[in-house]
Amino acid sequence: MDHSHCLAPDQVEEFHSLAVRDLERGQPVALPSGEAVAGHLGVSALTADEVGARSAAWRGETLVWFYILRGSPVLGDSARLGPVGGRIVGEVLVGLLDLDPTSVRHAPPDRTPRASLNDLLTDLDSTVS
Repeated sequence: MDHSHCLAPDQVEEFHSLAVRDLERGQPVALPSGEAVAGHLGVSALTADEVGARSAAWRGETLVWFYILRGSPVLGDSARLGPVGGRIVGEVLVGLLDLDPTSVRHAPPDRTPRASLNDLLTDLDSTVS
């Protein structure tokens, strides 16, 4: 449903930006900011300039999804997540494995793997080429 008719003409373009709407929606529900998550994880937070908030005239802390997107190009080569995004993705994956009773996380301690992850990925790479 388009509510842009309720906005002033100079606000219509911002309303149509999903990113701006997500930023505005995240504040009232008290989602943690990227800076708060970084602090909780014990890593240095990105500055307002690094996140791009200052140039976008955004005041306050950054929603975690945008912070994660900005962390990659600021802290690395854009091919990898920064420490906040990497930790969230890693914990989600481990959590999913913990919920699966057939996963390797529930294997008996005396189980010996038939191949390493590197072997599996190498084999996969050769079948894709």
